[in-house]
Amino acid sequence: MATELMITEETRSAGFRDLGQNMRRVLRLHKRARANLSAANTHDLRVALRSCISSAEGMRELDAHEAWGEMRRHAKRLFERLGDLRDLQVQRRWVRKLSAVRDSASGRLLNELAARKTPALRRARRALKRFDRRAWRQWAGLLSKRATQVPPGDLSFGQLALRRWADAEALHFVALEKRTRADYHALRIAIKRFRYTVESFLPELAAHLSKDLVRVQDVLGEVHDLDVLDALVKKALRPGACKRWRHHLEREIQQRIIRYRKLTMGERALFSAWRAALPGDDRLHDSAVAWLAAWAHFHDPRAVHTARVARLSLQLFDALAAARLRDPFHDAKARAKLEASSFLFEIGTTPKRTARMIREIAAPVGWSRYEMDYIADIVRHRAGRRHVRYAARPQEQRQAISRLAAVLRLAITLEKAGVQGLSLEVSPEAIVVRAEGFEETSAAAQDVAAAKKPLEATLDRLVLVKATDYVVAQSAGSEEE
Repeated sequence: MATELMITEETRSAGFRDLGQNMRRVLRLHKRARANLSAANTHDLRVALRSCISSAEGMRELDAHEAWGEMRRHAKRLFERLGDLRDLQVQRRWVRKLSAVRDSASGRLLNELAARKTPALRRARRALKRFDRRAWRQWAGLLSKRATQVPPGDLSFGQLALRRWADAEALHFVALEKRTRADYHALRIAIKRFRYTVESFLPELAAHLSKDLVRVQDVLGEVHDLDVLDALVKKALRPGACKRWRHHLEREIQQRIIRYRKLTMGERALFSAWRAALPGDDRLHDSAVAWLAAWAHFHDPRAVHTARVARLSLQLFDALAAARLRDPFHDAKARAKLEASSFLFEIGTTPKRTARMIREIAAPVGWSRYEMDYIADIVRHRAGRRHVRYAARPQEQRQAISRLAAVLRLAITLEKAGVQGLSLEVSPEAIVVRAEGFEETSAAAQDVAAAKKPLEATLDRLVLVKATDYVVAQSAGSEEE
């Protein structure tokens, strides 16, 4: 599987934790919080829970195992139950910070917060008691192993980060245009999801982006804190004091919104900088294929076999491209579609079922429904049967799909025959496939002979599959354009 970033010692020293480490950290912090629900302990536990929730949300887009949803729900339940207490702790700090003197208004606010603290503490302790440590340990063992099947820094996670970034950028423009507190609150959550996705799955990138992400998140977090305090002020204070406090809070909020705009607009333009650090136009096809390959890994019972088929498919494609054969072998996009087809062809029980499942997958960033339909047609057509969707395509597309499907079919059969690698020799009369590990006298040779016929038909040329020690007669040349 393609990897864009590796985990270095510098990344580890910067604080990267994998899922297993984060889940074990939750257990330690949970024990500490049960002993003392201080502001620091509450905050640390919520941060650890949020990291686990983010990992579960990201992995669920690849892996359909039910344990991801169970862990996420359990973590989110405790996270939310601790939220009321955390809000009270934060509001108390803000009241003390914003009070120039201990007047009657600030005293009334502190008394209101103190009155609310007792039931909030009771709910938080009840939630801590109900937290199932035994189930959490079981999930930690199971899910940390499943998470390592796609290593941190894998190019597929660039797709996940792109989605989170796009969500945050869209809300960024909404907030700038409408300027409502609700829009800034939604933006804060989206940026937090983007940050935790980068930190959970792209640690090397997080080492470069986290400083600015934390800064922006903190500014928007203060906007939210002050907005929550504003609701308390409206309820707890008398009109005169309420007006003074709300005016003061509004000024503080606007200062932070101005700071956010300075951070994200003009020369700094952090959203553009974050986007530049993610897979660009030159890597979108690679990241799309990596995402689909990672998704297929968790849905294909024979993922190792499929990976070998993908390697052989690309070797065939690249050799045919080097021999300057007809379309689509000169097209990098066609190569990416063939590679994706090679990873996805066995996720269903039949080619028809597989094609339907492929069409149901959300298109990766940079691709559309067109690419997903194209891949589905390649996978279905490899069985050699025509179908309505394929028949409705223009002649040029049908020809390209039939050739890519023929390459995939031959690669599948060669892998079953034990072929480890291959090379091609092309002449005007024939294509000789030198297959490492192929035995011409084996029972699988008959299957290979049948599998090469679609490629012969679509290229209008004889295809010979031979062992690597086969010697071909000298030919005049190889060209066809």
